[in-house]
Amino acid sequence: MQLSLSGRIVEAEHIKTNSSLNFVEFAELAARVGFQAVCVRSTHLNSDTPLERAREMRGFLEQDGLAASMVMLDKRVASQGTTPDAGTPLGNITPMLERATAIGSDMIRVAIKSSDDIPIAQRAADEAREHGIRLAHQNHTKTPFETVADCVEMFKRIDRPNLGLIAEPANFMLCGEDYGAEALKPLAASIFNVYVQNLDVSDSGSSTIETNRGAVRYERLVIGDEGGVNLEHFHDGLNAIGYAGFVTSNQPAIAETSSEELSKQVYAALARFAQ
Repeated sequence: MQLSLSGRIVEAEHIKTNSSLNFVEFAELAARVGFQAVCVRSTHLNSDTPLERAREMRGFLEQDGLAASMVMLDKRVASQGTTPDAGTPLGNITPMLERATAIGSDMIRVAIKSSDDIPIAQRAADEAREHGIRLAHQNHTKTPFETVADCVEMFKRIDRPNLGLIAEPANFMLCGEDYGAEALKPLAASIFNVYVQNLDVSDSGSSTIETNRGAVRYERLVIGDEGGVNLEHFHDGLNAIGYAGFVTSNQPAIAETSSEELSKQVYAALARFAQ
């Protein structure tokens, strides 16, 4: 497994449309800390970005010895749990394929909001396959991919080998699910990428999120902090299914903590996944 840093680390927790660093600064940060790749978000690259700019961004990554583990090119996908039209970008996948290719990524994060999006997702996956690109959907609250069983059922219905899952343990926790070996085994063939963030799901949590089973309270933690996601349990689960792809920090910015300091803390916590 290789470690990837998401642009989420330079976005505030509830503001996913602005970045505190430009792309070159973000890439340099990731390389300096020791990450092998970055997950590029719509704050740095989107479907309207000129292709020449996307190629320039690829050059910056290559200079820093980095890969683009995945791209997420539409802000609606970033907030897929609360955005009714998060599945709309699937209907025009071509600009995303062009920009993913230009920056050198073979994976695009997408969103599906309901069964009505399945035929659109199938057509998008078919077009993506012609470009050698995979589409990935995160297990996420308020989507048809909340639980392990939900994910298995959706991938069975979509039936496209290049449309798979971004496995993320904190979202499984929010939905009352485990994220160890037994939970991941039914999804083994579908897991294309891995996100990690850290939440403490507790009735005393200061934040609330809606799920398909109701409201759940939680507290935001930094990756590696005790009381949230059990990284060892998740690591063992990924090893048990033979996962060998990228493990991506999906840590948002923390007030009064510099991006550098936070990135180093996250890297240290995730180091076991690269061993």
